[in-house]
Amino acid sequence: MYLLYLDESGDTGNWQEQRNFVIAGIAVHEFSIELLGSKLRTIQKKYFPEMPVPLVFHATDIRSGHGIFRTLQPEIRENLLTELYQTICDNRFPTVAVFGSVMGVDSAKNPFEDRSTTFEEVVSGFNSFLVMGHRLGHTNKGLIIIDKNREEQYKQLLDTFQDVGTKYGYLANIVDIPYFARCHDTPMLQFADLCAYAIFRCYEKQDDKYLNLILPRIYRNVDGKMFGLKHITSSRPCSCLSCASQTVLSSK
Repeated sequence: MYLLYLDESGDTGNWQEQRNFVIAGIAVHEFSIELLGSKLRTIQKKYFPEMPVPLVFHATDIRSGHGIFRTLQPEIRENLLTELYQTICDNRFPTVAVFGSVMGVDSAKNPFEDRSTTFEEVVSGFNSFLVMGHRLGHTNKGLIIIDKNREEQYKQLLDTFQDVGTKYGYLANIVDIPYFARCHDTPMLQFADLCAYAIFRCYEKQDDKYLNLILPRIYRNVDGKMFGLKHITSSRPCSCLSCASQTVLSSK
């Protein structure tokens, strides 16, 4: 089984302050969860050897020097972020795969519909990944774990997708309801936060440093199209990584 951990970056109710909204995360095979968790613990021991309890590695807090990360110099914080992203990249496909969807302000309608459309692209990409694995002889089902802050909204969305399908078809390979947790409950959600931040920063700030570190883990189908990263935009032409590898998605 693959577990897809998801988080958001940006705010569907705050288009006046931003131009993009992201839902993204990391799909991890059940056998690799403990390994990734142990790597995160090793990183913590390196940077905070005296800290007895697990830290929550939020990308924005690390980069901005908030909370406990204020004790680290800026160059050390950058090194920490690089190591965290490299941990994702070092786990080879198909053990780990990154999925994300970006909605541009030019396609925004209302908070519920914006989140629904963005989420639909992510879970459809995940379902496609599971279908491809089955065709290659590696049959697995998928389960979705989401940050608890948006529990009711995501329950409603996934219930709808499972009942009536998505525009790409039914999510036959995603089982049960989505589960909800907080970042301090599982380090995998911290990796989801890192993925969402990398994608948001690339599209919002034109800074692809972090996205480039995890680019090899973004799911591509057998034709090489970047099905793991979708850009929802009505602006054409678009030369972003996602749009360059597939037909540009439009909200029209």
